[in-house]
Amino acid sequence: MLWKKITVSIPNDFDPEIISDVFMRVGAQGTEMVDDEDKNVKTKINSYFDENNFAEKIITDLKKQINGLPEFGFDVTGVEVSVSEMDDSSWENEWKKYYHPVKISRYLTVVPNWLDYQPKYADEHIIKMDPGKSFGTGTHPTTYSCMQALELILGDANSLYDVGTGSGILSIQARQLGVKDIKAFDLDPEAVAAAKENIQMNPGCEDIEVFENSLLDGVDGKVDVIVANILWDIVLQFIPDINSHLNDNGFVILSGIINEKESLIDEKMTEQGFIMLEAFHLKGWSTLIYRRKEEYEAEDGAILR
Repeated sequence: MLWKKITVSIPNDFDPEIISDVFMRVGAQGTEMVDDEDKNVKTKINSYFDENNFAEKIITDLKKQINGLPEFGFDVTGVEVSVSEMDDSSWENEWKKYYHPVKISRYLTVVPNWLDYQPKYADEHIIKMDPGKSFGTGTHPTTYSCMQALELILGDANSLYDVGTGSGILSIQARQLGVKDIKAFDLDPEAVAAAKENIQMNPGCEDIEVFENSLLDGVDGKVDVIVANILWDIVLQFIPDINSHLNDNGFVILSGIINEKESLIDEKMTEQGFIMLEAFHLKGWSTLIYRRKEEYEAEDGAILR
């Protein structure tokens, strides 16, 4: 099989996470960032598409998105797009060399499924993942921050909706931290398949259900925690549905938000009666933790469950 490697080269003063966001908008399942030897170019952002899932429209849409960035205050002078091809063996060696165990915290490490990793501590949780399957393996700032946020707030939570699950990593983490009832959702059938495979790799997670679904459309029921690591404009569409799916004293984690759009998300959440408890900022991305304002004030500002 042939793979298309799409590369965006950026000037040394351009935030690479903005290009990562653009790649996700045109259908990329993940990106890698590589330092370039050219002194005039700080970073190359790459994404890969197999021949069955590549179309010239991806390049057209990518360039259109980049050319539209000045509307948001970004100077795209010097940003260049290029495309190359590689076969299966080259692809495998290319992306595997960039993946290694990721320490999320003292108690949690994400490990590529081909590595033999030995825990350093008796209480260290290990999540096995196939990074080649779907977006969300702990290396991207949004996934990393979501995992830290979950570790902070889960406590005695019994139920969770994982919206835009991608690789399924957040659902796996939630189960390892004691959440019993977990349902994961993604609109992309390939992501649903990848999440199911990753879930089966991790003992004790096999009963986590994954559904092909748009956000929580048509979903009944309420949970203790809702986590959504999706694109910021989709987060905006999703916000009005959150309250009706959240149990009393529930928590919400929203991510996939570039820093420049954080205030827009917070304004919308405030309109819906929520208050921000914490904001994680990492490499140009925001991950936000919310509770209902009245519940937060009734507990005199308690954050943890």
